[in-house]
Amino acid sequence: MLVVDASAFASWAFPDEGGDKVSQALIRVMTEEESATSAAIFPLEALQAAGKALSRGRFTPSAHQHVLRLLSRLPVSLAPTRISPLEYWNWSQSLQLTPSDAAYLKVAVDLKAPLVTMDRALQRACLKMDHPLITDLP
Repeated sequence: MLVVDASAFASWAFPDEGGDKVSQALIRVMTEEESATSAAIFPLEALQAAGKALSRGRFTPSAHQHVLRLLSRLPVSLAPTRISPLEYWNWSQSLQLTPSDAAYLKVAVDLKAPLVTMDRALQRACLKMDHPLITDLP
């Protein structure tokens, strides 16, 4: 089981980004060799990133459509948030994360699963908590 965040998806799906470990992890998910889950916000954040890439000229319309097809085919289940907003806020602040980034880490911690991310703040939080992660960040 892996937990995937939107930065990992973008790194894998966007033509001008990428990393070996993250790409390999998501290929295992796509081919169903590995199961994956994510925070409920995952598809919305991935759509937002793809939309920004299109509006900034990083994508052609056909590349954008390809990314949307990848997102729709990626077999990632979505986990609900299981703590109160106040607890969630305090937890995210204690780790110096945005609430949306903390959502991914919370799912990973609850499931005791590695977090697949290209986000530096999440990388630092995982290292601080000694939580396993898959990243191509140095």
